[in-house]
Amino acid sequence: MDPKEKQAQVMEVTMEELKGLIADGVKEVAVELKQEILKESQEGLKDFKVVTEDEKIEKAAQFVKDVCMGKIEEKVVSVNNASFGYTVPTELANFILTKKDKISRLRQLAYVFKLSGNFQLPVEGTGVTAYWVDDNETITDSDPTIEKRSLSDFYLAARVLIPRKLLNTSAYNIVNFIGELSSRKLRDSEESAFVAGDGVGKPTGVRAAGLAEIAQFDTAFKYKDLVNLYYELPEQYRQNAVFMTSGAGMKLIRSLTDENNMPIFDVRDQTIFNRPVLECVDIPANLGDGMDETEILFFDPWYYWIKDGEEMFIDTDKVISKLQTEVVVAEAIDGVFTMPDAGKRLTGVK
Repeated sequence: MDPKEKQAQVMEVTMEELKGLIADGVKEVAVELKQEILKESQEGLKDFKVVTEDEKIEKAAQFVKDVCMGKIEEKVVSVNNASFGYTVPTELANFILTKKDKISRLRQLAYVFKLSGNFQLPVEGTGVTAYWVDDNETITDSDPTIEKRSLSDFYLAARVLIPRKLLNTSAYNIVNFIGELSSRKLRDSEESAFVAGDGVGKPTGVRAAGLAEIAQFDTAFKYKDLVNLYYELPEQYRQNAVFMTSGAGMKLIRSLTDENNMPIFDVRDQTIFNRPVLECVDIPANLGDGMDETEILFFDPWYYWIKDGEEMFIDTDKVISKLQTEVVVAEAIDGVFTMPDAGKRLTGVK
């Protein structure tokens, strides 16, 4: 046998043996490691405690009692502004927010994000234009611009009076009482601002977003008016668009028929042209010279952006003369309709 072949054979046998030794070692280490990890996991599970829903409510109720009795230290909520209150525990904040979101309209359809402080949203202003040109012809310049929509932190507060007796009842009664009243008050104020806010100390509503107006065609509301409104909105915004009007507008819509005398309002899913119809108390029914006109909005609500700013916080003050405690629950929000082209307004409806 050639000496080189003999050396290669010896090396090959040695490598095989080495592989076997490594494999055996890895097996032993893996078994020991597995046992050690299992032991640590079991020890960790002994210390882990599942928090039940009742325990969460009890914790939130105890927080309310401590605040009302002055037993906890006031804390700063924001690093930028010293808050006058206490950070609401997650259990109570989630209870209020869940209740509020279930009964709100526009918030459920809008784009909602969380961010503390001012936010500048860049939106397209003047776009780029394309032209057909011949050879050696100068292309007309475009002058694209970028606009901005500002979102700030406007404080919205709900005031709840808690009877002293309530503080001595069950935890669920306390949390439910504050949650129901706070969510209703916050919801009502939010919805009004999201629809009709003027942007001064509050969100800018859809009605103040500069939507292009379409006048009612005749002296009486007709099927043609809704058709015009629907097709005046660019096609790319129709797919997710909704109709929104006052109670007076809803009456007109529900009694409206097409040219074949068939109702156009689908009572099964509350739609027109397969798009939802929402009734809104913040759209007036007393517009126009005769104070008898209303309006119908048709817009894509995704382009209404809501910024939830500072965490919800709470503060109290005792009303000794009435044996009550005044509780104020507050939050910071803002909202703006970012794309006026994504909505149209039918005016003079009667």
